[in-house]
Amino acid sequence: MDNTKKVLVIINPKSGRFTVKKQLWNIADMFTRAGLETTVYTTQKRGDATEYAKLLADKFDVIVCRGGDGTFNETVNGVLQSGVDVPVGYIPSGTTNDFAHSIGVPTDVQSAIDLICEVEPKPHDIGKVLNSGRYFNYTASFGIFTKSSYSVSQTSKNLFGYPAYVVSGLKEIKDYRPMSLRITCDDKVYEGEYAFGGISSSLVIAGIIKYTRDQVAFDDGVFELNLAKLPKNASEWAEVSKDVLVSHKYNEKYFTLAKGSHFVIESLDDQEIPWTLDGEYGGSFKMTEIDCVNKAFRVYRS
Repeated sequence: MDNTKKVLVIINPKSGRFTVKKQLWNIADMFTRAGLETTVYTTQKRGDATEYAKLLADKFDVIVCRGGDGTFNETVNGVLQSGVDVPVGYIPSGTTNDFAHSIGVPTDVQSAIDLICEVEPKPHDIGKVLNSGRYFNYTASFGIFTKSSYSVSQTSKNLFGYPAYVVSGLKEIKDYRPMSLRITCDDKVYEGEYAFGGISSSLVIAGIIKYTRDQVAFDDGVFELNLAKLPKNASEWAEVSKDVLVSHKYNEKYFTLAKGSHFVIESLDDQEIPWTLDGEYGGSFKMTEIDCVNKAFRVYRS
């Protein structure tokens, strides 16, 4: 990176088990010592990162987010809403950091800053929910285990980390009822009773479905569709658990995996479908339309 550039660092001080607030000045100092003109804004409430990025995008050469996947989602939404082609850097500090792991961004602060300073930003696809106009970086999902990603409090995430999600997700299983849906993926149509669905560009989906780097590209204009049906009894649960967790196999009896660029998800029983976008609540719709926007923004990644 040209060391004459201006960098805006947007920091969520509540992210990362109470450590981000302590690191705030260290992060600013690392960029400054690298010769970059550095400005820091801290978020105070949800939506601040979007507003900062949207309003200030044309005043900086790079916008960097220090926070979790949700804060990064807000930052990218702001950049896209601004209409300014400014690259985005990520210094992850969330509980799971799924997006950072997928695109090869280190969780170590200095290493993440080195990546931003040393490599050229790469074009990156993004998902767009046409109902609301909201973008998502790596996953839009519905069904079992998805509510826990946004219903777990920040305090619980900071104190307990990933286990907080697991406990919350297990509570969902007891009373969960699959949804009757029709899903259109480009020219393919799937109908059935589904317990989980995800449209993603990530190496890991819900901590269960895993892809390799040769199976997922981040700039090909295509997202992965993942659908899962609920096992009916203890025997089927054991079968699915062994296949997925041990063998990394996805039995077609329970899983549907496909690829596409345009998706329509319709409720067949007139029920609204609650969505999670990059770990945050993304609205509820009886019919949801999603597009993959090819090379929508640039990000520093390996």
